[in-house]
Amino acid sequence: MTLLLDRYLSALEQGVPPLLEDLAVDDPELVHPLRCYINGLEDLHQIAAGFTPQSDADRDDGSDGGCDDERLLGDFRLLEEVGRGGMGVVYRARQLSLDRTVAIKLLPFAAVLDARQIARFKNEAHAAAQLNHPHIVPVYTVGVQRGVHYYAMQYIEGRSLDAVIAEQTDRGQIPDIAVTLQRAIDVAHALHAAHEFGVVHRDVKPSNLILDNDDKIWVTDFGLARCQTDASMTKTGDIVGTMKYMSPEQARGESAIIDGRTDVYSLGATVYEMLCLRPAHDGNDTPAVLRQIGERSPAPLRTMRNDIPRDLETVVAKAMSKSRDNRYETALRFAEDMQRVLRGEPTVARPPTMIDRLSHWAHAHRNMVATTFVFGLVVVLGLSVSIAMVAAAKQESDANALLAKRSDALARATVDRLGAQMAELLSEIPSASAVRQQLLRETLAYYQAFANQADDDVSLTRDLAITYGKIGSLQNEIGSPGEAIDSLHESLRLFQQLSVSDQDSRSINHQLATSENNLALALERAGQYRDAQWHYESAIQRWQSLADDDAQDVEIRAGLAMSLSNFALLLSKTDRPDQAETMFQRSVKIAEVEPQNDVLVKQLASTYQNLSGLLAERNPQRAVGYARAALEHQMQELSDDHATSKAASRVALTMNSLGAAQSAGGNLDAAIESYRQAAQIQQQLIDRWPDELTYQRDLAVTQNNLGMALASQDQFDAARRAFDHALKYQINLTDVFDDDAELQSTLGGIYNNHAFVLEQLGRQHQALDSYRLAVEHQHLAHLAAPEVPRYRDYLSKHFFNCGRLLRESRNFREAIEFALRRRQLWIDDGERLAGVVEELLTTALLIDRTGATPESQVSKSDCVEYANETLQMATQTGYRDDTDLFDRPEFAELLQKHPLDET
Repeated sequence: MTLLLDRYLSALEQGVPPLLEDLAVDDPELVHPLRCYINGLEDLHQIAAGFTPQSDADRDDGSDGGCDDERLLGDFRLLEEVGRGGMGVVYRARQLSLDRTVAIKLLPFAAVLDARQIARFKNEAHAAAQLNHPHIVPVYTVGVQRGVHYYAMQYIEGRSLDAVIAEQTDRGQIPDIAVTLQRAIDVAHALHAAHEFGVVHRDVKPSNLILDNDDKIWVTDFGLARCQTDASMTKTGDIVGTMKYMSPEQARGESAIIDGRTDVYSLGATVYEMLCLRPAHDGNDTPAVLRQIGERSPAPLRTMRNDIPRDLETVVAKAMSKSRDNRYETALRFAEDMQRVLRGEPTVARPPTMIDRLSHWAHAHRNMVATTFVFGLVVVLGLSVSIAMVAAAKQESDANALLAKRSDALARATVDRLGAQMAELLSEIPSASAVRQQLLRETLAYYQAFANQADDDVSLTRDLAITYGKIGSLQNEIGSPGEAIDSLHESLRLFQQLSVSDQDSRSINHQLATSENNLALALERAGQYRDAQWHYESAIQRWQSLADDDAQDVEIRAGLAMSLSNFALLLSKTDRPDQAETMFQRSVKIAEVEPQNDVLVKQLASTYQNLSGLLAERNPQRAVGYARAALEHQMQELSDDHATSKAASRVALTMNSLGAAQSAGGNLDAAIESYRQAAQIQQQLIDRWPDELTYQRDLAVTQNNLGMALASQDQFDAARRAFDHALKYQINLTDVFDDDAELQSTLGGIYNNHAFVLEQLGRQHQALDSYRLAVEHQHLAHLAAPEVPRYRDYLSKHFFNCGRLLRESRNFREAIEFALRRRQLWIDDGERLAGVVEELLTTALLIDRTGATPESQVSKSDCVEYANETLQMATQTGYRDDTDLFDRPEFAELLQKHPLDET
């Protein structure tokens, strides 16, 4: 059949169409199906030429089939052509049955002859017909009439965006940025709606965006790009115009990996042209355009228009990233970032770093990079062989020995540059923690190998000590505090070893102070507060000694201010608020003194934030003032062109502290707004770097605080959603770091708050489950760090809440078990034990009033006996009842029947 059609078309091009019977003389059974194809093709030729198509019956009886001024396709009368391109011809038409004007698009001749493309056209057109969005041109019907495939859609009176751009170019009119952005936002929302339905446009460009007479933008031609063949991409003409907006993967023909991010790229290219009236990739030569798309980034927008905001340039560049993974994950995210530009808010997209630019360059020149890498590898291998040969020849020549020593020094310097120093660069890149840690571990192994061979090499010992310190700090950042303590202890030991031989070295003392501070941080995180305090005090003493020698050294002042602030935080955790405030104020005075640098300014802002947290309950007004002072510095940093994600994270943490102060001061509305702003920033950071665990930790805390503020306003359902959000991230953190006491304690607290709001919502069973989980995780925290007093306090509170709800549910047996577990926490505290006595008496009273259930297997007398035992324990610790606990009226009748032994 294909061969016969090819012969027919070849003859037709020469103006001499053959008789079908002659064409199929060897295969007469193919005459009928061949006639069906040819009739459809002739109809399409007639429609395009302006004639009324002939029906099969008309051809049989020889009638003319209608007036020459009518062009009919089934239920549609074609009025005039309104557009054409590589994917077909569009007509304004009248739908006769419904008497309405529509736009109708016909598949081109070549596509009619390709059954596979017909099937794809039909599938995509049907999918597009299901889309319903205020900025997507609705598809009314999809069909085929005598072999002519078409679909009809709403007719939009207006102009395509490419015509608007051409008109603006001719007039020299500069497009309005706000108007352009709003149009792009509307298009992005439309694309997102289509992607959610599983439809990828694949051909987003100005000519497929229509601006109606009310200045409303419409997206048309959904799904038709799937009908394009790979061969069509090599043609000149309209398809080159389309190619200018194609993503790199689409231009390479990698159809298997094309998804919604392809449309994000094409929309970014369209926005680029809408703003500066020139395509991002220009040219009429197809190979040249392909090279531009694959290898070159378009000129930055601000080089075209200097009035374009820097954030907008960054947002468009992110949308047009050559790597799919670096673009916005969805068109919705693209729309949200453009909306932030309109509102003047910080965007998720950040300017590319030097590493990003290097990566893009390497990708574009991957052949040269590969060659260079191979050459470098050969050089490195050659160097290794050379070093080995020099070492072997060491016994023969002192000159060779000297050469070997120099080679060792060169190798260590190279490893430090590629390992430790590169790891420092990675510290500014979210989600690079794993890579950074691996680099440091490899560096450490290299140094250890040297150390085993050269114990007397002082410079090597110092390198090793520095590397241990870097490893430990990274492990403590979010990792295993136990491993961090071991690494930092080793770093401190090595520096102390160096200080013995060089006590006057300012550099060694500087490193010792840093090591003491970092070790204290790790010990504090592990709950070893006594040891942490000792090392903080030692670090502060060392810093102060260095500062006394040179008060103008800003690096030493920054170290002293940091250690003072860290020690203050420890003091606040151990219920010494006055001492903590004194330490914070010392830190502030040091950081405020001129001269200053960026490190001191950041430390000052951090100390202000911590002061705010310390004073939130004691003096909310001062706490608010300190939080705002911190924000003033941090917002200045965030507005800088070189601001990092860490700067945004610090702003969010301070907004959280501000919310806590506002909440303590009774201004709950303001607190809720502060928490929500903090959560919005943190969520943006997570959306961009979903694997960065510090951002997850911070957002969990913020959502927990937001939930408590909402619960205080009786907004229990909103509070529940906030706690659900907090749990999502906190559970993930404890799964990764199950030996981290602080993470376990925080999770227990969130579960407790979650249970409280579930109680208020009448979901008692779910509340009990959350209380049980609060106990479980707080118990793990208490076991991991028994000397941290607040973990025991929180666990006692969770035991009590769980027991209370169990009593209310008449599960008296388990309620008593929780009370006895709570008793075990306080065997050394008579006041707390008396509280357990009260809890047991309350349980006995409820049993007396309601009766124990059969499954409880516990009686009122059992409960009173436990209370009596607990009272004896309290008395042995020196407790004396001075609160009339046992004289309360509610217990009078119960104790009359079952008196307690208070002796």
